[in-house]
Amino acid sequence: MFALVAGMLSLSAYRAAEPRFGEQPFPVNTTVARFFLSGERLFAGVSEEEETTEPDTVLDMRILMMNYSAYDNVYPEKARQMIQKNFPMSSVSEFWEGSVSDLGSQLASSDAVVASYPAGGNTENLKLYGKELSKFVRRGGMVIFTGTDQYTILQDFGLLDIDFGYFCKSPGVHLSTPEHPVLAGTSEDFTMQNYAYPLDISDPAFVSLADVKGYPVMGYKPLGKGYIVYLGFEYYFDERESTQMLLNALRWSMQEKLPVVDKEPDTESSGTTALVLKHTEEILYAGTGSSKNDQFDLHIYPNPYVSKATLDIELKKGTTLSVEMVDENGRLAALLLPRKNLGPGFYRFELPNVAPGTYLVQCKTSETTITRRVVKTAAN
Repeated sequence: MFALVAGMLSLSAYRAAEPRFGEQPFPVNTTVARFFLSGERLFAGVSEEEETTEPDTVLDMRILMMNYSAYDNVYPEKARQMIQKNFPMSSVSEFWEGSVSDLGSQLASSDAVVASYPAGGNTENLKLYGKELSKFVRRGGMVIFTGTDQYTILQDFGLLDIDFGYFCKSPGVHLSTPEHPVLAGTSEDFTMQNYAYPLDISDPAFVSLADVKGYPVMGYKPLGKGYIVYLGFEYYFDERESTQMLLNALRWSMQEKLPVVDKEPDTESSGTTALVLKHTEEILYAGTGSSKNDQFDLHIYPNPYVSKATLDIELKKGTTLSVEMVDENGRLAALLLPRKNLGPGFYRFELPNVAPGTYLVQCKTSETTITRRVVKTAAN
């Protein structure tokens, strides 16, 4: 037992020997603490289900590990290994330090950013980097923050309005929107083995997809053409649900970039079809108000669509808004947003994969209603 304790202390000293930032204590949710405090197994391995999961050899994306503010060297390396194991065709780069222009250069050649356990760094640098990340998201990128017990670092980045942060061991997690692509393959309610980091978020644009006792632990914020995602889970060790959500979020970032395609005859070869991109937007505007309303602008793309479409709304001032999708007979097909007070800014909604047909998307405020017609086509 003495030899085991000595070995564990040596291991912890080795792993934290050269932290990127400061002399922070080794986090409570790492190997030594897990062994001594909770009596769990020494090393958290993967389940048989995870071991048999086939890697995705199709997804080809460029992922930037935003490691500037990472707690230590071990955590981002663990996250990187997890990503590369599951997406072997994707390229993964790292940003540990540099100027804002250095970060901007790397973002220009990236599809998504993963900021692993942000817990340190210079406040002014974080604010500057946050502005650069905001530009990246508005252009259509995705920034993913994993859980942290230092919620003030997330505040410094300035991408989410956060009032307070918490951490808890082995929490029960409830999925509020289990049909969302990021939650595919996860249970509606499950208990984490490791730590989770729920937040008290006041950001009106933040969409909570999972919570711990009512506090968001997983969700996203649409910003411009992209998304800011918060995955408030522990990634020192593999755990099925949290790992699945991280991989799903990266897949989702690429799905959002893909235009809908229709099949048309290929004039260059007989007996085959070619995929032709369709970039048509709204095909009809009807309703009270004008297409350039003084309260908000909106557009749907692509239109027609095959499996899903995106509705973007820019509110020019705060208002009470509800958004619903009805068929031509006025029957409700989907409630995209129940009546809610929203501040000015960009908001994005997904139109669901409903039955083929013609639908009306109605955006209602207390002053006006704007209606757009959208056509859902069959896959073949």
